[in-house]
Amino acid sequence: MAIDNPERRRELAAFLRARRTAIDPAAAGFPVTGRRRTAGLRREEVAALAEISTTLYTWLEQARPVPVSAAALTRVAAALACTDEETQLVLTLLSGRGPAAPAHDGAEGAPEGLVRLVAHHDPAPAWLIGPRWEGFGQNESARLLFGDWTRLDVADRGLLTLMFTDPFIRTLFRDWRTQARRLLAEFRLSTALHSGDPVLSAMVDRVGQASPEFRQWWQEYPAQTRGEGTTTLDHPELGPLVLQYVPMRTQDGTGIRATFLVPADEATADTLRSTGIRPRFSPTAAANLPAGRH
Repeated sequence: MAIDNPERRRELAAFLRARRTAIDPAAAGFPVTGRRRTAGLRREEVAALAEISTTLYTWLEQARPVPVSAAALTRVAAALACTDEETQLVLTLLSGRGPAAPAHDGAEGAPEGLVRLVAHHDPAPAWLIGPRWEGFGQNESARLLFGDWTRLDVADRGLLTLMFTDPFIRTLFRDWRTQARRLLAEFRLSTALHSGDPVLSAMVDRVGQASPEFRQWWQEYPAQTRGEGTTTLDHPELGPLVLQYVPMRTQDGTGIRATFLVPADEATADTLRSTGIRPRFSPTAAANLPAGRH
């Protein structure tokens, strides 16, 4: 089948170029003699490994609307040493089957139970984000640790925006570079089908202008699903906090998701309990919420 959507073709082309130029030719089994004019593999080398024509692969990188099978793209992904997640991204861009386009502009689309779960996760932090990664709301612990989203302009409430442009967040995470790159990779994978969305495009442009790391990593096209992990915060008032993050996504097609941070050691648990925080959910658009969620 041919990819009929030009945005998906451009997204696939950008991904293929980023992966091809990052591969060491010697590691892929090609002899390196003399100076190579291109970084990574040549297009004809990828085509040979994937058992497709050089013309077809070239047209894919040029975002042309050419017919290509899922089997052929799977071989291309293997030739480019893609992970399972990256291979799934390639196939999703081919089929166009994935999450629906972002449609929600506020937390009113969040299931009532999920909102209550976030609120009652206090004294450990938790928050809700929307399909465009905009901050929908946070519990009291998240507000204490990361700042109050409700005080920010709508354009600045995006989780990706905060991670890359907020000076406090950059110093809060002890492993900021690792966490920021992971977040970008999750964002890239989850929004790949909607790269032409004007709100997402504006956010990417805005963050790219503010952060040189974002600009560099965006061109490298990292992609991964959201998983559990551990991070350390160096909070200026509470001291070091070791937290495990646990993501949760709704299954109703809204694209709304929650993240829960769980104390990874007793010292962190004791520190959070000492704050005396009571369960509360702070929405970023309180006027749009049904009664009972404030």
